[in-house]
Amino acid sequence: MPDTTSRPPATAPAVAVHLGAHPPTARAVQDWCGTHRRTLRRHGLTARTTWSELRRAVPALDWRSDRSRRQVREYLTAEGPALFSSHAPLGPAFRHTGGPLHPTAAAGVDGVAAALEDVPWTLHLSIGRQAETLVDAWVTAVRHGHVVTFEDFLTTTEDASWVPLVEHVVATVGADRVTVHDVATDPDRRDAAASVLTTALGELLGGPTGLGEDATADPVRRVWSGRQTEVALAALPHLRSWDERRMLRTFVDGIDVGGAPAWPLTARQEELLAARDLADRTRIRTLVEVR
Repeated sequence: MPDTTSRPPATAPAVAVHLGAHPPTARAVQDWCGTHRRTLRRHGLTARTTWSELRRAVPALDWRSDRSRRQVREYLTAEGPALFSSHAPLGPAFRHTGGPLHPTAAAGVDGVAAALEDVPWTLHLSIGRQAETLVDAWVTAVRHGHVVTFEDFLTTTEDASWVPLVEHVVATVGADRVTVHDVATDPDRRDAAASVLTTALGELLGGPTGLGEDATADPVRRVWSGRQTEVALAALPHLRSWDERRMLRTFVDGIDVGGAPAWPLTARQEELLAARDLADRTRIRTLVEVR
């Protein structure tokens, strides 16, 4: 089992990085920081949590190039201790063709680590359930114009696991500087954002402060409804260009608003994915601290 008795690090980090692989948690962290920017500034902290700021600071979002890494470093260290929260270094959860979970994340983690090579920093990774991650990734693929059934998508992701990502993070950053925040331990899916914030901000400030303990994630998943995905999959084979696909997306975005989120999984499939989650978490807890 990992030794988790030495957290927070003896030296308060200059940067706490939150990689939000669970979208509701990531949104909640970013929303809380946006609402409490003045409070954070009074504590001498900077929140780096908006997509627009990141794109202005690192336009290419290329984690491999020396230029982008210098831009990341400047963005995260220019104004004193900072909390950086983003999904961008992780890339997409899945490609539309399926395959491994977060296939480009290693490059993003390596890029952030290189950018902060001589800067004390910690990393927080929030992860969710395989079932929701798979369904949301499939809906995203359909929404972006890819004709793929859920059954085909699921078949290509049978070996998907959080373990390779966590193993890479631990190998790159060090287990003593990594915390995994697991939404699967929270039945209501509300407290993971508070876990990220209180832990990360406590590290930056050298001890518990209570900041962020009121953060809560919206448990409603913001994906297309079942009807929306059905309409898109029926129309997409008849379209001839990506411009037509974009027009279809705009149209489908406007129908069945507020409908129940798409959930194509059978009870048996949910059981298998829950078993995969359990195996993942059992392994992850031997690698690093999980909250």
